[in-house]
Amino acid sequence: MISNDTETDYSGVCNAVCSSISEPVCVFAVKRSDTAHTFVVENNNTIHSKQTGVDIANGGGQPLDDLLDADAAAALRHPLEDCLDHAEPVERTETISWPAATVSWETTYTPVVQDGTVERIVATSQEVPNSPSPDSQQPNQEVTQLTERLKLAVEGAGIGVWDWDMTTDQVEYNEQWASMLGYALDDIEPHLSAWESRTHPNDAERIKTALENHEQQATEYYDTEHRMKTASGDWKWIRDIGTIVERDADGDPIRAVGIHIDIDQQKTAQQALEAEREMFKQGPAVVFRWDDDAGWPIKYVSENVKDTFGYTPAELQSTAFVSLVHDEDVQQVREAFSRERKTDQELVTLDPYRIRDADGNTRWVKEYTNTAPDNPEDTSLVGYLIDITEQKENQRELEAREQKYRNLFEHNRDALMLMDREGYLDCNEQTLELFGIDSVEEFVTHAPGELSPTTQPDGRPSQEAASDWIDAAFESGEAVFEWVHQRADGTEFPAEVKLTRFEYNDRSAVHALVRDITERKQRARSLEISEAKYRSLFEDSRDALMLLDRDGFFDCNEQTLELFDIESVEAFTEYTPWELAPQSQPDGRDSKAIASKHIEKAFNEGTAFFEWIHQRGDGTEFAAEVKLSRFEHQGEPAVHAIVRDISVRKEREQRLKQFQKAVEQTGHAVYMTETDGTIEYVNPAFESITGYTTAEAIGREPSILKSGEHSEDFYDELWETILAGDQWEAEVIDERANGEEVVLNQTVSPLTDEEGTPEKFVAVANDITQRKSYERQLEEQRDNLDILNQVLRHDIRNDLQLILAYTEMVADAIDDEEAETHLQTVYENAEHAVDLTTVAREMAAVMLSAEQELEPISIGSVVRSEIEQIREAYPDANIISASEIQQVSVRANKMLGSVFRNLLKNAVQHNDKPVPTVAVSSDTADGSIRIRVADNGPGISDAAKEDIFGKGEKGLDSEGTGIGLYLVKSLVDSYGGDVWIEDRNEGGIVDAETPTAAPSEGAVFVVELPTVQRE
Repeated sequence: MISNDTETDYSGVCNAVCSSISEPVCVFAVKRSDTAHTFVVENNNTIHSKQTGVDIANGGGQPLDDLLDADAAAALRHPLEDCLDHAEPVERTETISWPAATVSWETTYTPVVQDGTVERIVATSQEVPNSPSPDSQQPNQEVTQLTERLKLAVEGAGIGVWDWDMTTDQVEYNEQWASMLGYALDDIEPHLSAWESRTHPNDAERIKTALENHEQQATEYYDTEHRMKTASGDWKWIRDIGTIVERDADGDPIRAVGIHIDIDQQKTAQQALEAEREMFKQGPAVVFRWDDDAGWPIKYVSENVKDTFGYTPAELQSTAFVSLVHDEDVQQVREAFSRERKTDQELVTLDPYRIRDADGNTRWVKEYTNTAPDNPEDTSLVGYLIDITEQKENQRELEAREQKYRNLFEHNRDALMLMDREGYLDCNEQTLELFGIDSVEEFVTHAPGELSPTTQPDGRPSQEAASDWIDAAFESGEAVFEWVHQRADGTEFPAEVKLTRFEYNDRSAVHALVRDITERKQRARSLEISEAKYRSLFEDSRDALMLLDRDGFFDCNEQTLELFDIESVEAFTEYTPWELAPQSQPDGRDSKAIASKHIEKAFNEGTAFFEWIHQRGDGTEFAAEVKLSRFEHQGEPAVHAIVRDISVRKEREQRLKQFQKAVEQTGHAVYMTETDGTIEYVNPAFESITGYTTAEAIGREPSILKSGEHSEDFYDELWETILAGDQWEAEVIDERANGEEVVLNQTVSPLTDEEGTPEKFVAVANDITQRKSYERQLEEQRDNLDILNQVLRHDIRNDLQLILAYTEMVADAIDDEEAETHLQTVYENAEHAVDLTTVAREMAAVMLSAEQELEPISIGSVVRSEIEQIREAYPDANIISASEIQQVSVRANKMLGSVFRNLLKNAVQHNDKPVPTVAVSSDTADGSIRIRVADNGPGISDAAKEDIFGKGEKGLDSEGTGIGLYLVKSLVDSYGGDVWIEDRNEGGIVDAETPTAAPSEGAVFVVELPTVQRE
C-alpha cells in the first residue's frame, strides 16, 4: 500500500512511475458519490495502451462501464472493489476484453492511500507465463519502491513542497518549505498569503507573468526564480516549480502542486561573478600587491602596467604607491582607504581618483583592493587598478553637454516646457514670465488645457483639443499648431506651439515650445490691409502696364515698350488696342470685335480677364494674359491694363502636361512641396502607397509619414542637403495612413532658380517594403541555419558521442541479460540520433553554402568510399558493386558523398527482408553518368515516388526526420543533375543474391550527373 503520512499528494509520482516500467501499468482513480463509487482510467503507460487500445488522450477519464462492455467491466471491477474494501494489494490472474484485444494477465492491484482514504489503484500486469516466475511480483515492488524513494529524495534534499487549492487559496506546505525560510511548519499559515507576503515586491510582476502563462497552458510548468524573506529578515533566492494538476469542466484551474528549491548560494555566486565581470568591463585592469605600510610600497605589479600606465614593473618595484597618486587626491585616498578598512568588507572599493602615468599625464582609476591576506604570514594587500580615463572623459563631456542644453533651455527667448502624458515636468523662466506664474513648482500643478480659455476660436473645448495635439505628438513625434493661451490673470494671447517627442529619463516625453505671436498677428493684419490697398500697383510694376480710355491708349510703362518693341510712349499711344494683335484670334473671331467687347466689359463691370494673342511692332506674335481693371482718372472712367507675356508659360504648360501624364502613370510615389515642406502635389501612386488621399495630403507636411524609426539627425541631414541645392537619397521607413510600416527608396531633389536657390522640392519614392521583408527573412533564415549547424556540429553530436561511449562502458561492466538488452536499445537509438544529426548538419551546411563554388570530383572514388562505410556500419547487409563505377568526374563539392551515403542507408534501413541486399551500378551516356542503387526492400508506390524527395517526407515505417532524401534531392539539383526512382526488374543481380522464394520487390534510386573533364 502506498500511503502518505505527511499529507503531501504524491499522485504525480504514480503517473511518473507508469511511464518508467517495462510491463503494462494502469492507474484507476476512485470517484465517490453519496450513493456509490466508480473507477475511472486516469493514466497508463505505452505498453498498456498498445495492448489494450486505451489511449489516455481519447479514453482517459472514462468510467469502466463506458470504456468496456458489461462483462469485461464487471470482471475488472471485482478486483478493484476488493482492493478498495481492504486497502491492501490484491493479485489476480484474469482475462479481460479491452477495446483492442482480449488479454490474459497476472495483475497486482496496489492502493494509493491519502489521508486514510484510497484515492487511486495502480494495476501492474504481466502476461501469464507458462511456468511461475520468481520475478512475477517485480512490477508491484518497483512501483512501491520508486514512490518511497522519491518521497525520501524530496525530504532528504530539503525540497519544499506546496499543494494549492486555487478555489479557496488554502495551501498545504511541508516541513522543508518552512525550514528553508527559517520557520517551523506551525509558524506558517496554510494559506496563499503565507507565500505572497514573503515574496520580494520587485519579483511580483515576473511571478505573475509566469503563473498566468502556465494557467493559460502556454508553458508546461510554472517555473520562476524569485526572492523570499526569511525569519531573520534576509532575502533568499528560491526556484519555484509547479504544475496545475486539476481543472474544472470549463478548463479553469482548481488545484496546483509544486516545489521550492534553495538556490541562494548559486544565485549569490552568480551575481558576484557578474559584478566582477562588470568591474573588468570598465577598462584595462592592472594587478598590484602593496605592503600595508606607510605610502604602500609596491611589491608586485602585472606586466600590462606598461601598456596601461607606461611604467615597467621594474620601475615601480619598491616605489611608494602614494607617489603615483595625484597630489590633490592623496588625502582623499588615504581617508577613504582608512574608512573602508573599518568595515567588515574584505573587498575595498574606492571612489575614482587620479594618478600620474610615466609620461606625466593624468589617468583616472578605480581601485578594488582585497584587505584579507591570502597567506596569514603575508600582510600585503592585493588589488586592481582599472583605467577609467576614457569613461571619465565621456562622463565630463556628457555633463558639459547636459549643462549646455540646460543653458539653452533656461536662456531661450521662447517659453519652453517639458511634459509627459501625466502633465508638465519642467519649464524655463520665459514660461513663467509669459504665463504670469511665480515658480516652476506652481506651473507644473497646471494641466496643459488649464492654461487656455474654455474653448478655442474654432469652438473646440480646449481640454479636448490639447489632449488631441499632445497625443499626436507622442504618436507621430511632432505637432505644430496655433493656439490661444490664457495667463494667470485671465488675459489671452495667440501662440504658435511646437510639440516634439523625445526620450527623457528612459521614457517618452514631449518638449513644448510656445511663442507669443500677438505682434505677428497684428503685423499680418496690417499687411493684409496694405496689400489690398497697394496690390494693383505692386502687380503693375512687374508687367507691361498701360492706361486707356474710350478714345484709346494714353499712357504705358517701360515694360510695355519693351514687350511690343515700340520706341516711345508717344508712338505707342498712336496704336488702337486691336492694332496690337493679328486680324483674328486662334478661335477665328475678329480681334477688333473681341477687343472692343472686353474693353466695354471692363468699363461696365469693373474688370475683364482673358488670354490674347498680341502682335509686336515687327509683326511677331506672342501669347499674353490680359487683365483690365476700371479706375477713376481725373474724374473720368479709365481702364488699367496689365499684359503679361505667357509664351514661355504656354510652352512650359505643354511640357508640364506631358510630364504630368508621365508622373500620373508612374508606379513610384511622387510629391512636390514648398521650401517649408508644405505638400502641394501628389500623384496617384502616392495615394496607393501611403494610403493618404490627395485631399488629405495637400497642405500638410511629409512628416505625416513619419514612423518614428529615424532620429531627428536623419531628417536634419535631409533638410541640410536639399536646402543646399543637392539631391538626397536614402531608404526611409515611413508609416501609411493605416499605421502600417512601409519602406521607401526615396530621392528628394530641389527645383532651383537661376541662382541655385531652391524654390520647390520633388520627392520620388519607390515602395521596397516587400523586398526588404524578403531580405530580412533570408538573413534570419541564414542566421538560424548557422546556429543550427553550430549546435549540430558541436553540442548535440558531442553529447551523443558521450552517451555512446558511456553505454559501451556500462555494457562492459554489467552481466545482466535484460539490462544488456536495454543498453543495446539505448546504444542503437543513440547511433540513430548521431546519424540524424549528421544528415541535419549536412542539410544546414548545404543551405548555408548555397553559393559555394563547385569543382571537378572523381565520382568513382566517392561512391566506393561510401559503399565501404555502409558495409562496416551494417555488417548483416549484403552490399554489392554490380559493376565497376566509372572513373569520371562530375562538378560537385565535398557534400557529394552525402548523396550516396543517404541512398545506401535508406536502402538498408527501410528494407524488410532478413538479409537486406543493395546493388550499386553505373553507366555513362551523352555526357552524363547514372549511378543506380537497387534494393530488395518493399518497393515504393507510384504515388509515393512523386513526394518522397520532399522536405520532411519519410520512408516506409521511418522514424527519422525525413530530411535525408530531401538532402539528396537538394544536392543533386545544385550539381545540375537529377534523381528519380524506378521499379526493380526481375533477374538482376539483386535477385541473384536473394533467396528464390522471395518475391521480386524493391526500388532503384537513379542519380544522373553531368560529367566534366578534370583540369
